[in-house]
Amino acid sequence: MGGSSDNSAQNAANQAEQERQAQIAASTSAINKIFSDPSRTSQYDKLASDTTQYYTNDLNRQNTIQQRNLKFALARQGLAGGSQQAAEGGQLGQAYQKGLLQASQYGQQAKANLMNSDESTRMQLLGMAQTGADTSTSSQMATQGLQSNLQSAQGTAQAQQLGGLFDNFANIYSNSQNQKAQQQAMLYGYGSIFSPMFGPGSNGGGGYSYGY
Repeated sequence: MGGSSDNSAQNAANQAEQERQAQIAASTSAINKIFSDPSRTSQYDKLASDTTQYYTNDLNRQNTIQQRNLKFALARQGLAGGSQQAAEGGQLGQAYQKGLLQASQYGQQAKANLMNSDESTRMQLLGMAQTGADTSTSSQMATQGLQSNLQSAQGTAQAQQLGGLFDNFANIYSNSQNQKAQQQAMLYGYGSIFSPMFGPGSNGGGGYSYGY
């Protein structure tokens, strides 16, 4: 009698363990299937493309402003159309190309960050599956995790602007404005060098007339 009872208990325990392992395997499979869906790869690529385009648009905006400012700055200094304009234009073009590279790098970084977030979420859910999370719950949490990660990645990836690329050109424009302001101050604030020293009607001779 005792031996039969022990065998029955052992069989029940074995059956329970097999069911537990089967549940773990099913939940694990469901999680991995969701995270390896080809549509997620497309979302990675789209995030990279959208992020690159976002920063490229910002770059184009800045470049247009700097081209206009540089044109005005060189014109104020009488350097329009000369070698100085060609040199500054070449440097502006180099800064623009550098910006395009940075925009592409930001796109790839956004993609890598999202992939890392997904992997971290996947590992957490697999840990929960080991502790008994059922297939339905695991699938639901995996879907929610992917959506949350994507939304967070989109917000983070486009929260900045490209900076520092055109600082030198901004200084050129600022300096030209300061130079113009100084010239106007000399002309209108302190008087021209051709203005009479003592005002209208002055003979400049301390009250004496020389009869000229």
